[in-house]
Amino acid sequence: MRTSTGEQHNGLEAQITAILGHDRQVDQRDIYREQVSGTLHHTKRPALHALLEQLAAGDVVYCYRIDRIGRSTIDLLTIVERIKDAGARFVSISDGIDTQSGMVADVFLSVLGSIATYERQLISERTKRSLQVLKDRGVALGRPKKMTPVVVRQVQALHDDPDLSVRDVCGTLGISRSSYYQALKASA
Repeated sequence: MRTSTGEQHNGLEAQITAILGHDRQVDQRDIYREQVSGTLHHTKRPALHALLEQLAAGDVVYCYRIDRIGRSTIDLLTIVERIKDAGARFVSISDGIDTQSGMVADVFLSVLGSIATYERQLISERTKRSLQVLKDRGVALGRPKKMTPVVVRQVQALHDDPDLSVRDVCGTLGISRSSYYQALKASA
């Protein structure tokens, strides 16, 4: 099971529920959970890597959709090939793919993997275009700056108080030590 962020907890639970509903013999303890980008190479995904290392003949690897395994067609096919080489089956519940059904599943997997790759590229292009439009309009992008002029003045005022340590000031303002020293430098 994979979700891209921790905020997708309900998505993860829905995937687990679908797998448990598909095969009543699946034990919750055998479900690998991961919250990383599917665009990462499978060797950089610890839970998937552990699953692939522990596979044995006769095992079944269930996933909710193939894009939960990987979004790159090459990576997806490599992962499924490793599963098959271990003597295990790969089943994608939503996509109706079961490698036990032979060559038809392989063809279907390749087509769906290609579509997932294309979809990911479209999303990336749209995102880049939207960000460029916002930049052109002068919209500030990214995380709001913590080091505002107000915070710089607060750091300076609290720094002058001999009863407060650097740790006290940082805790009060919710900033790091390096931000504290940057604020002092900015106010000098």
